[in-house]
Amino acid sequence: MQDSPFTLREMRRSLAGQAVALVALVALFAFIGPFGTYDSLGVSGRIGYWAVAMGGNWLVCGSIMMLALVTAGGHSVRRRVLVAAATAPVAAAPGTGVVFAAEALFRPGYAEPVGVPMIYLSVAVLMLVIGLAVVAVMEIRRGLAERSGAITASEEAGESGTHAGPAPGARFLDRLPEKLGRDLVYLKTADHYVEAFTTAGSTLVLMRFVDAVAELDGAGGLRVHRSYWVARRHVEGAARQEGRTTLCLTGGHEVPVSRTYMAAVRAAGLV
Repeated sequence: MQDSPFTLREMRRSLAGQAVALVALVALFAFIGPFGTYDSLGVSGRIGYWAVAMGGNWLVCGSIMMLALVTAGGHSVRRRVLVAAATAPVAAAPGTGVVFAAEALFRPGYAEPVGVPMIYLSVAVLMLVIGLAVVAVMEIRRGLAERSGAITASEEAGESGTHAGPAPGARFLDRLPEKLGRDLVYLKTADHYVEAFTTAGSTLVLMRFVDAVAELDGAGGLRVHRSYWVARRHVEGAARQEGRTTLCLTGGHEVPVSRTYMAAVRAAGLV
């Protein structure tokens, strides 16, 4: 069975970062007092107002934004930003109700002359801020994880002169959950991640595809496409359909072979 989608897992891990971002946004909005809160509320009132409005929308409407980001999870940062911008007007609908609750608590009667359309527009802006904050937190965590992986790789390289080198592919295989074993069938790219398939299931590993292939050097496999690497022992055959060559792997998996790597695939005797 495959692991949970990486975007959901990443969001669960980033809850602490999101909490920090939420506190920072509440403090910022309380300080600058947008949407008339600076003139109508004192400091404590603004803090309470934005804690309710921002916190409520983060919990209630932020889930809508996160669901949209999960759907776009395998795409670029630019795509996620566009998804956040497109989802903001949708998430603003229930968010308007949250803001009316904050208005009733801290500024009774203030929202009535302003009107629902203006409140909705304000909440749409708020939803966009929340969505961009979620994207930023996720990207910061990914950047830190990649930097940590690079430092670890550097340290291991520095120690290689005094320690026996690991078995071919061991560095990458050590990244896999124990329940998936070490019998790797193939890899494929998934944006910032590499999706690894073993005979026991699949998981996503936060690293560049080219680095994963490098770590598997000498492990009995080869790259057959710019987005795929396969283990030779798990290639059960090949098929050609509509001018395209496909390798048939253990477990019923199929991966494409691109023209760029066809010569290497033929040299390996896989087609």
